[in-house]
Amino acid sequence: MWITLNYMCWAILLINFIWGLTRNIKKRVIDSMMISRLFYWMIVISQVVIGLRSFHRHSLLVGIGAIITLIIIALSETAYGRKQEINYTPRLLWILIILGIIGAGIQTTVNF
Repeated sequence: MWITLNYMCWAILLINFIWGLTRNIKKRVIDSMMISRLFYWMIVISQVVIGLRSFHRHSLLVGIGAIITLIIIALSETAYGRKQEINYTPRLLWILIILGIIGAGIQTTVNF
């Protein structure tokens, strides 16, 4: 159950990044930012539960996955802040997508 929730949240979060960071209307960007906050909290909670259960098998990967998730959270807040201030570059979106795929890949390795 937690693994499925984690993957669904990663997928929705990545789609939300693409949707929110390509909008020009400030209200849509703020809506996307709120949705992303909800889903990255769900990702953090599910990763903690999964990490507690599999820390004895993959302790290094659990730690790396947690660090990458925290980097994604920080970069997403930075990207949304820059999008609202009109200092946004599409490079941040690509970095977020690539790190999200890496984070989901690490989570897959931890799960199996």
